[in-house]
Amino acid sequence: MRVVALTSIPPRLGHLGPTLASILAQRPAPDRVLLCLPRRYERFPGPVEAPALPDGLEVLWSDADLGPATKAIAPARALAGTEAALVYCDDDWIYGPGWLSALTEGPDAAVRAGACFPVEALRRRATRPPGGETDVAMGFAGVAIRPDMLPPRAADIPPEAWAVDDVWLSGVFAAGGWPIHLRPAARAACTPRDLPGPELQRSRIGGRTRAEANFAAAAAVHRRYGVWPPR
Repeated sequence: MRVVALTSIPPRLGHLGPTLASILAQRPAPDRVLLCLPRRYERFPGPVEAPALPDGLEVLWSDADLGPATKAIAPARALAGTEAALVYCDDDWIYGPGWLSALTEGPDAAVRAGACFPVEALRRRATRPPGGETDVAMGFAGVAIRPDMLPPRAADIPPEAWAVDDVWLSGVFAAGGWPIHLRPAARAACTPRDLPGPELQRSRIGGRTRAEANFAAAAAVHRRYGVWPPR
């Protein structure tokens, strides 16, 4: 079973159509597509209402707002105990033909990511599991995992890492001994799109810029799990 999951924020919920259509158009088609939403947002006041969705989409509610990591942690929890191939991605990209297949074909003993970067960019020393090709899997191009690669502890996100899902989730993978493999064909199928609302890359959350948050999150990963020591 192939499951694609993403999350979004209130200013964007009415503008997801092209992204969702591009996911539904993948061939072979995903068995399920999940829009993962918290029942209340930390950054946006008021109750949350699910948007109208095309056929083939499901809303998966999360009792806690896990930030952008909601798109990975909530479905991993819901699919626990299954052999599903779970692919999480972002809401502001178009995913072209072949994207899903590029991520899900072949053995599933490793995390498979369309785009990555080495943790040395965060002034950390890599502690890659055997067979690992890189350190930080970037969700925008899609990341394929098995649900058991994100155990319940993944939801215990340090405040410094709440807004930095790529670093936090990759730290959980490293701590679990899961190598990351790069699938560049998936990245080649991705096209960005503009959506309303604040972009995490340009937002200051918790008083930190995105770059500062990346460094702080990597340090939090090291304190929690011992991986990625300072260089």
